[in-house]
Amino acid sequence: MPSNMNHDYIKLSFGDKVRFKCLRCGRCCSSGPNVGLTAFDICRIARFLDLDWRELKGKYVIAVIADMIAIPTLRDKGGGRCVFLEFTGGQPSCSVYPVRPMRCRLYPFLPSSPSRKGVIYIDGCCPGLNTDITTVPPWSLLKDYYFEVKFHYSRLHSLIFQEGFEPLDALEKVIEEADRLMTNRKRLDISLLCLNGRR
Repeated sequence: MPSNMNHDYIKLSFGDKVRFKCLRCGRCCSSGPNVGLTAFDICRIARFLDLDWRELKGKYVIAVIADMIAIPTLRDKGGGRCVFLEFTGGQPSCSVYPVRPMRCRLYPFLPSSPSRKGVIYIDGCCPGLNTDITTVPPWSLLKDYYFEVKFHYSRLHSLIFQEGFEPLDALEKVIEEADRLMTNRKRLDISLLCLNGRR
């Protein structure tokens, strides 16, 4: 991360461990800015809610256009609170927890760059740091995130700058492509399970 942006971030390399345990304080879900999403995040949330992904538009997901790139984010309930943040018995919880966006799954770990796979940052402001639990950064999840984010933004870039799509039209096409990829992968996983069951 640039030196002027890392004042609250701690750099970790592959092999490093950190003392962290999620305290379920809800700070990360209620302090904004809203979480950026990939097309895969949108598809997972839609499937979990048993909705067509288009039904998420406006109600749960908005798109911000920045320099001709449509960036989907979770909608804010106001005051920086995530649209999926709920309180049960005074305890913050996520109504889509099993399919929460990759950035939420990774937090307080923050990706560096897909080209720097052995580096991750941790948000030094997270109250769960310096607890008595030692953990390793989620490297496998980070690898999955980098695959998804590279697919998402490289397709967006190609559709907008090479194929002439409008930003929002390009975003919708990328979501449709991600949805097809996820459906095909699910079919492949089921086929592999069936094949393994016959052995």
